[in-house]
Amino acid sequence: MSPKEEKTRFLIVGTVIGAIILAFLYQLVFIQITQGEAYKRKVTQGYTRTQTVVAARGEIVDRYGRPFTINRISLDIILDQAYLPEGQTNQVIVELITLLESLDQDWIDNLPISEPAIGSDGAPHYQFLPEMETQVSRLKTDLGLAPYATADDCMWNMCSAAYYDLDPREDDKPGEREWASDPATQRKLAGVRYEMAQQNFGYKNNYTFARDVSNLVATNVQERSFALPGVDVVQSTVREFSDGTIAPHIVGITGPLYREDMESLRDQGLWWSEDNQQGYRGSDTIGRSGIEAAYENILRGKNGERQITLNAQHQVVDVTEVVPPTPGGTVVLTLDRDLQKVTQEALADQIAILRQNTTINEGRDANAGAAVCVDVKTGDILAAATFPSYDNSTYYEDYNELSRQKPEPYLNRATMGVYRPGSTYKPCVATAGLAEGVIEASETVLCTGVYTRLDPYLPRCLYVNGNIDVRHALQVSCNIFFYETGWRLGIDLQNEYAKHFGLGSYTGIEIPEAKGQLSSRATREAVGDTWNNGDIIQSAIGQLDHGFTPIQLAGYTATLASDGERRQLHLVKSVRSYGFQEVVEETQPEVIDQVPADKETFQVVREGMVAASLPGGTSAASWYDFPYTVASKTGTPESLDNLTSTYICYMPAEDPQIAIAVVIEDGGQGYTGAPVARKIADQYFFGNAEKETVTTPNALLP
Repeated sequence: MSPKEEKTRFLIVGTVIGAIILAFLYQLVFIQITQGEAYKRKVTQGYTRTQTVVAARGEIVDRYGRPFTINRISLDIILDQAYLPEGQTNQVIVELITLLESLDQDWIDNLPISEPAIGSDGAPHYQFLPEMETQVSRLKTDLGLAPYATADDCMWNMCSAAYYDLDPREDDKPGEREWASDPATQRKLAGVRYEMAQQNFGYKNNYTFARDVSNLVATNVQERSFALPGVDVVQSTVREFSDGTIAPHIVGITGPLYREDMESLRDQGLWWSEDNQQGYRGSDTIGRSGIEAAYENILRGKNGERQITLNAQHQVVDVTEVVPPTPGGTVVLTLDRDLQKVTQEALADQIAILRQNTTINEGRDANAGAAVCVDVKTGDILAAATFPSYDNSTYYEDYNELSRQKPEPYLNRATMGVYRPGSTYKPCVATAGLAEGVIEASETVLCTGVYTRLDPYLPRCLYVNGNIDVRHALQVSCNIFFYETGWRLGIDLQNEYAKHFGLGSYTGIEIPEAKGQLSSRATREAVGDTWNNGDIIQSAIGQLDHGFTPIQLAGYTATLASDGERRQLHLVKSVRSYGFQEVVEETQPEVIDQVPADKETFQVVREGMVAASLPGGTSAASWYDFPYTVASKTGTPESLDNLTSTYICYMPAEDPQIAIAVVIEDGGQGYTGAPVARKIADQYFFGNAEKETVTTPNALLP
């Protein structure tokens, strides 16, 4: 190669290298000077994270806007898998438990296993907690253990590396996992880890470690964030009650999600995912009963999202609300809170009175019951009381004790209790008899005290009433008259009219209810008995296999008051936006059936029921000084060794406003329910008219 060629080659190589160096220098200057501030901000900011903003749960209010439920902001401690150092979950939990114990703060632990006790063998032993059979069974299933497994077996499995790795390891360094040799700490860890598993804790599902902690606890946790990676304090709402004793069965309760809930929600496509940001997470709550459950979709609202930017020191430097949360809707019930309270108190007071100085036939053994008040013109349920009852505010604290109590406080007797109606069924039979022409309004039947048509079967009447027509028969509740009317009708016609009245059928209200049943050949044979002629006449006085709920009896009474127009009963008046500004949906009065009888028929029945509230009638003592005309009927169906008290009424008879049904288990004669109805009527017509509202005073919410 000539010197000239060599020089040229060096020149080319030098030029290329120089160009590359100049390019790097240019890029360096560009980065440091032109974009230096931008890169500095990126380094300072550190990272961003997206956080779900839980929507406030909608409230439940009465027809005047007075709250049954309220929301309060709370602080929760959560675990975030994304920020938990790998392999250090147990260590972080131990650190957090130690901190919370020093602050006297509880955390969520539903594991049905006791604290350890050191046995004679020097080993820790455990017991299943009492009254937690369901939870114990679920635990054994979750751990894949046999039904006969002991608490020690359960703890051994949870401590193993296959589950939560709570036992010491050979490769543990001194001081690294000291808690692994402490049975008490193992038990605490097992409780947390099991609950985390129940709620499917993971990268997309945070775990709520402790709910509703104090500001002091929250501050201490945040100050120790350097030692508690993956632990955070977030805001949420706590469901509270203006008075948890008012209508608890109807309002209902919310509760945490359990594994079976999660599986069900996944099957329904309602679980959280990247594509379903509105789905449920393990830390969410859900409506468990009553309106809280029935209107879960409306009350829950829609969650929002916020983007949080943190610097390299894990300090928040910016928070941006990407999607604002939408609070749940407000559910306006048809209930009148004051009337509901009076109804509950009247029922409880009457049962207490009956238990003091009465006989069995007068209700000495009374211990449970229900009372329902319906707006005749709209089908609104104004009050629906159950006794015994409970307090929603302490539902979970009281659950173990009250779930063992008899009679059951958690049973909503107004909608789920099924009772024979007794003589309160007679207005239905009277209506059918008059409408079908098997009896006339002026016709009399001879009551000698014994019904002889089916001799040798000789059912009796309480009195000897002589020749008696339908009006007088309703007034004094003559069995003989209705035996004869029922016989002439036959069971099929009796049941046809009962169905028109809504008896033995679902009412269609918004919360769970029992269907009940009507006496028939099929129902008799279903229990292994033979249908006979005597069953026809026993059915006519509300005995045998008839079984109706108190809410059905109230709807039936309202239908009598409306000349046979049966309106749809409902508990929800409307749904409004969270701030009451917008009406989302509204329930309109709806006639869903018409009893096939004319107004003259209902007028005759009305006159007989009015007579029952006047001197000589079966409940005259409760209404003698009431300023409005009352149409009523008592019932005393037999229940095992005692008598159930049933009572229905509506008023004013000339222009009915409300219908009431009262049932008292083992309450004796039907008239024992009348004082409850009287107190309800007094409150409705003459109670405090001032309504505490969140909108316009004295304004009924649509």
